[in-house]
Amino acid sequence: MDEVVFRASQSLDTLKVQAGMAAENSMRVVRQYSDEARQQAVRAIRDPAFDTVRETLRNIWASLGRIAGSVSNFANQITDPNVIQEQLAFIFRDEISRNNAFFVLIGLGFGTTGGFLLGLWLARPHLAEPIMKAVACVSYKDSDNVTICQTNVPHLRSSSDILVKVRAASVMRLDDRISHGYGRYLRQLINRYDSFHPELPLVLGRSCAGIVEAVGRGSKCGLEIGDEVWIASPWYNAGLASDYVVTPETLVARKPFLIGFEGAASLPYSGCVALTALKTANLSEHTTSGKRILIEDGCSPVGCVLTQLTKKWGAFVTTTCHSRSAPVVKALGADDVITFQNDSFTPSFFEVNIAQSNFINELTSRESYDVIFITTRLRYSTDFFWKFVKPSGTVVNTVEPDIDSDQYGAFMRLFYSMYIKLKKFGCFLLRTEPTWDGPHLCHLALDRLAGYVNDGILQTVVDQVYSPHEAERALAHVMSDKRIGSTLITFR
Repeated sequence: MDEVVFRASQSLDTLKVQAGMAAENSMRVVRQYSDEARQQAVRAIRDPAFDTVRETLRNIWASLGRIAGSVSNFANQITDPNVIQEQLAFIFRDEISRNNAFFVLIGLGFGTTGGFLLGLWLARPHLAEPIMKAVACVSYKDSDNVTICQTNVPHLRSSSDILVKVRAASVMRLDDRISHGYGRYLRQLINRYDSFHPELPLVLGRSCAGIVEAVGRGSKCGLEIGDEVWIASPWYNAGLASDYVVTPETLVARKPFLIGFEGAASLPYSGCVALTALKTANLSEHTTSGKRILIEDGCSPVGCVLTQLTKKWGAFVTTTCHSRSAPVVKALGADDVITFQNDSFTPSFFEVNIAQSNFINELTSRESYDVIFITTRLRYSTDFFWKFVKPSGTVVNTVEPDIDSDQYGAFMRLFYSMYIKLKKFGCFLLRTEPTWDGPHLCHLALDRLAGYVNDGILQTVVDQVYSPHEAERALAHVMSDKRIGSTLITFR
């Protein structure tokens, strides 16, 4: 052990000696280089070529001194009271000069004040906009273009607008068409001249129910904060499937007190479409009794409304539906049900393939109808329906037709945009809101539907209820043959 300690002490002594030698060598090298640098600097200063540099620096210093003297003299002159008095006397020498000076001072005052206020506005703290959940279309091309996203909470844009906290909203097949570009160009024009909102994301949903959160000061609808309401939105407006919506007072009304928010959200848009179709067919409580009526797809949202109202008004109602939906449409009041699985038609199918279609065979075996309602968009021509109506009968298609402006080229779009501008300008002069294609949506129709529900004439039909995170599944269910009535998204 003593030997180990002895060897360790020897190693430490050796390291100390080597460290001292290294430090001494380092100091010697530093002193050598510093001496050489000092000698180089002395030689450079004494070099004749450096005289030019010294002369240049002297000239620069002299120039700076002259400039400083000039500035000092000028400052003394402009601050001299006599000089100031002479300048003011020259400026205000006559009336014209005094007027010019007055307007210059006014302009400087306004400019200074405006610049100061603009600076305060630009320097104001930017508060984050409150956001909300919304079921929206984020693209017109992708197959999975409908999703839940975060958007800004809307604000009242007009003194007659209503802000509503949404509790439930319905999605329908029209929303799928909108998410793939239906009415895209017209919607762009309307937003361009109205609210300058971005085209995407586009909120979906044509009907909703909720609670009033705010009422515009100029509103005359009689609604108050806390009222339970339902809303219908046309296809060219933003949808209603979001936490909050702002709507004109003409599209909102108190919901029926006998049903909840989910049931109320299923009815506004499809109910207004059904009332418009009944008016087109000249059917009412007084003219429907004894009529024979065929409703294509009686389990659609519009078909459910038409089946109930026409039956309550005394008509003989025949509906078509998928075999899975037959018990539902019978419970709604259908007297006769034609069930089907899948039929495919071409425009000339009736003439050449009548024996091959169970649907057409079923229609042929029945008496003609006074009115035929088409409630879903079909993949085949509907002209053959006219062969099954009476001479005085009619066929009413409740499906939103294709919009020509979606197919316009650049030349036609130019003229169409001019037409939109002129129409909006004319409505502005007449102090009315412009209307576009689509069913008649208004608070009067919603009040009429609410009366039918409260009187027990009309029932709501809700098939499935989804959360906002299941928006894609909800829309897929709407497009399937399994859906019955309305499909809802709840925002509770």
